[in-house]
Parts: sequence; structure tokens; C-alpha cells
Amino acid sequence: MPWYQDVPDSVMPVTCEGHQHQIIWSAGKVKLVDHPQIDAERTLVALGGTKPRCLELLELWDLAVKDGGFIEEWAPWQKADSQRRWWLGTAIERLRSEGVQDFLFDLPRDRALQMGEFSTAVPHAFLDRAMATVVDDGYQRGWDFNPSLTRHLAEATKLRARRSFVAALASQRPSIPNPALVPFSCTVDLTLKPKIIGRLSGRDSKIEITLHPKWLSDVWARGVSVFQDKFTLDVNEAGDKTTLTQVEWIPERRSLTPHIVTHQL
Repeated sequence: MPWYQDVPDSVMPVTCEGHQHQIIWSAGKVKLVDHPQIDAERTLVALGGTKPRCLELLELWDLAVKDGGFIEEWAPWQKADSQRRWWLGTAIERLRSEGVQDFLFDLPRDRALQMGEFSTAVPHAFLDRAMATVVDDGYQRGWDFNPSLTRHLAEATKLRARRSFVAALASQRPSIPNPALVPFSCTVDLTLKPKIIGRLSGRDSKIEITLHPKWLSDVWARGVSVFQDKFTLDVNEAGDKTTLTQVEWIPERRSLTPHIVTHQL
């Protein structure tokens, strides 16, 4: 089952050719609702016609999921941040006019400009889905990402895993005081299976988690990183069945220890 199975559609309103159009992400694909004959429109553009804004954004999406460079900007921001987006728009104009690159430092200027434009042109939900597409495609190819992109994906995994872990602990019964203060370490590894070790025991609490960066597409992008108040380590597919590997906390003497449980979706 593909990662985008049952992931909700995302809609982007676009001002195009003097009208309000819609671009929809659905089941892993981006669709131009108001442009049913894309090939014909591309032919007109090739003959000298004006390219519709919707078509510009579709081409920018295709470039972004092929390039993946936008992930450097996306990784530290789990949610949309209007101030950051405003700053990035200003930085893009500065790069155009002055040649000064203040963002996406791992990319050459031309790619930074394109990936910066993508990061500001689409809603944050589209960025999330583009990231998952990049990760899933890379996994299918044998994880051929360069070291810098691999590093950014690792940092993104750690950030989102920690926040999901804290959210899951906040629902733990009996409750865990100040779950955000629990010492938490996440190792991102391409070879090891997802696992968790440690315990919750007041000042002696310590948690260590190991995840593959594909957790971002398989788990986080699916919206099941916390499911039924449990942290999800992995998703497994068998035929038409999807099973979550999750963490359940079991009382043991004066502490809580993690146990692996499965839940079928």
C-alpha cells in the first residue's frame, strides 16, 4: 500500500488568468482542476502563448520532487510559519537582484532560487507531501541521496519524532509530568530496524529511539506518528493489511518500560 493511501487531499487556491482556480494534491498526484487539457495548453505555450499560473506551479512541483533541495528549508519547520515565509520571500528577491544567497546554502544559486520559490508558492501541506514523495522515491531507488540531503532528512526525522513522542506521552495514563523534559535521543539509521529502549522513572528517565528516515513518509506524512495515543515506530504492509508498530508503556516496579505492540489499521 503506498504511503499516500488514506492521506487527506490538500487544496491550493490559485489566481490564474484572472480567475480563482484550484490545484489539488490527491492520492500522490497533483491535479489542475481548471485545466483538463494540460498537453494542449503546453503546446500553446510552446507556440508563444502565456503560461497559466497553474501550469507554472505544476512544473515547479515536478521539479521540486525530482530535485529535493527544498527539504533543507522545510526540515526545521514542522508547521507553517508566516514570518519565515515572508523572510524567505524577501531573501529570494535579494538573491535575484543582488546575487546574495541567504538560504538553502547547500544548493547552487539557480537551484536555490527555484527551490525557494517552491517553498513560498505552495501551502505547507503541499511541502509535507512533496517531502514524502521525495523520500519514498529515494527509498525505491536505494537511497541515493547526497550527504547534505540525507543530513537534512535525519534532522527532520529527529524533530518530528521528538514532538510526536511528547504528544503521545501527554496522553499517557497515568499521566507523565512534563513529558517534554524527558531525556530523548533519536538515532536515524539506514540499516537498523526501528526500536526503542529506556524507561520513564522521574529523574532517571531516559529514552533512546532508532528510526529509518523513511519514517517521515511511512508514518509521519500519513498522520499516524501518534495513533490512539501511542507513538508509532513503523508501518508494515502485508497485502491489503497495514499494521502499525507502536510503543505502549507498562508499569514495572517504580518505572514505566516501553513494550512493542501492533495495531492493524
